[in-house]
Amino acid sequence: MEMKRNKTLGFAVATMEAGLLANETFVRQLRALREPVVIVNQFKEKDIDSSGFGDHVQVLNVQSRGLSLSRNLALDALAGMGADHVVLCDDDIELIPEGVEALRTFLQGEGGDAAMVFTQLRKSTGEPWRANYELASFPLSGLGFEAKRRVQTINSMEQVYNLGFLRSHGLQFDPDFGAGSGRYQMGEETLMSWSILAAGGTLIYLPVACRSHPPLCSGSTYSGALMRAIFAVHRRMFGALSPVTFAVFFAKSVVREFRRKISGRTA
Repeated sequence: MEMKRNKTLGFAVATMEAGLLANETFVRQLRALREPVVIVNQFKEKDIDSSGFGDHVQVLNVQSRGLSLSRNLALDALAGMGADHVVLCDDDIELIPEGVEALRTFLQGEGGDAAMVFTQLRKSTGEPWRANYELASFPLSGLGFEAKRRVQTINSMEQVYNLGFLRSHGLQFDPDFGAGSGRYQMGEETLMSWSILAAGGTLIYLPVACRSHPPLCSGSTYSGALMRAIFAVHRRMFGALSPVTFAVFFAKSVVREFRRKISGRTA
C-alpha cells in the first residue's frame, strides 16, 4: 500500500528595494522555517544577499516591476522546490505560528485537495481584519452570484494556493492588475480566486489567522485609481452585468467614505 506523502507548504514573499530586511520579526520567522521560501526582490539599487538566509530560502533579485509579476516568479520557483501549497506574504506582515500550524494540519487532511484555502487575517494591532469573519469552515465553488460576491472580500494575505491546481490549469496572476502595474493598481487576488472557480476548483475557508498585517492597505483609500481597478475586475467577472454590480459597489463606497470623513471630523 502506497503511503500518503505529507503536503509541503511554501511561502512566497514579495518585496521592493530590500524592504523586507527592515521587518526583523518576519525575517527571523523566515530563517526559522524549514519549508521552501522564495523571496522576490524587485530592485534598482538595493538587492538582497541570499547568504543571510538558510538553504530553504531562494532569493530572486529582479529588475521587473509589478506585484503580479513578482508573485508569478515566486510560484514558479516554489514549484521547482517541491511546494504543494503556497502562502502569499507581503514584506510588512508577520506569521502567526499557531495559525500556520493549524493550516499545516488542515492541509494534511480535509483541506489538502482544495484548489485554494482562504483564512482569516489579523491586524498587527491584534483585532481581526474584518469584523464579520465566518466562525465555521465552508467550501466555495461554482460561478453563482454569491460565490463571486464572496471572493471579492478575500484579501491576498488570506490566500493559500494549491500549486498543483494552478499549474495544471495554467493559472497565474494577471500582470495588468496589482501594485506596480501600469494599468490597474489592485484586483489581482480577486481575479485569481475567480479564475480558480472558473476552472472548476473549490475554495475552502479555514477560520484561523495565519498572518498579521498593518491596519492600512492599498485598497483602503477611496480614489479614482481604486475605482477604475474595481470596475475592471467587475467587467471581467460579471460581463454585461458589470455596470449594475459596479454601480451598487460604487454607491456603497461613497456612503462609507462620507461616513469615514464625518467620523474623522467629530472624533
